[in-house]
Amino acid sequence: MKPDTTSKPLQPVLDLDVLRTFIAVARTGEFKQAAQIVCRSQGAVSMQIKRLEEHTGTRLMQRNNRGVQLTEAGQTLLSYAEQMLKLSGEALSALSAQTVTGKLNIGIPTDYAQNFLKHLLPVLQETLPGLETRIVCARSRQLRQRLAAGELDLAIVASEPNATNERVIWTERLIWSAPACVRLEDNTPLPIALYEDDCIIRDLSLEELQRSGRRYKVVFGSPVMDNLATAVEQGLAISLLPESLLQYNRTRAISNALLSSHQVLKMNLICANTIEKATEENLVRCFQQAHQNNQLPNSYC
Repeated sequence: MKPDTTSKPLQPVLDLDVLRTFIAVARTGEFKQAAQIVCRSQGAVSMQIKRLEEHTGTRLMQRNNRGVQLTEAGQTLLSYAEQMLKLSGEALSALSAQTVTGKLNIGIPTDYAQNFLKHLLPVLQETLPGLETRIVCARSRQLRQRLAAGELDLAIVASEPNATNERVIWTERLIWSAPACVRLEDNTPLPIALYEDDCIIRDLSLEELQRSGRRYKVVFGSPVMDNLATAVEQGLAISLLPESLLQYNRTRAISNALLSSHQVLKMNLICANTIEKATEENLVRCFQQAHQNNQLPNSYC
């Protein structure tokens, strides 16, 4: 019997880029936050989800007053999508020009370390099993100094105005925030919660307060960003905070006419000159995957 050589239609193939967007929406429950994670506009994210639903022939998500929720089909696809992206990362690592082995000293911003390590270490151990890592937690500016002194091989740091030759890993808006139910912006002087450490967010806060011309008084200070967010939520003060820290049922953005929230915080990867390009590329993929797993960073100083 001759084999059947009749051509058969090819089965549809799922686009990994679209699946990455789908996962971001599923994890955040919001198109807006998902758009920030995948570095696309909110409209582009919505269009990708629509195309995915057309491609699969089923409804994957539904919107309600609690945000975006997965349908049963969406839950099924989410499991497969995560596995596909994981396999893609493993394949790229396996086919890399050089296997990443040896010891590596990595710097992580202090306020973000706890959540970041929860997701970064498993990714590193699974993707780069031959790598022996030492994690150092400190402020971004301290990490820059330690890398320059040869104590670190690479670090994730907040971008500075004159930063050059740094690779942007993700970005996030900084929002002047007030308690949801208290109009502290009507007070004179303005009650301010201010970061008590050498940090770009502290610099930006003071610059904008000076530019506004409004009288202000620092009523709460802390070297921990989560404490500033709590001070705002509890009705004590106004503060400039990373958007991912905001609890939208407890805080609100104040008018740009009072204090401008136009700042965007960039988180960059900086590397010592001794880091080879193949190693850097492997690590960038690990950092980005860890960031995606965590949905959005909690703090960045």
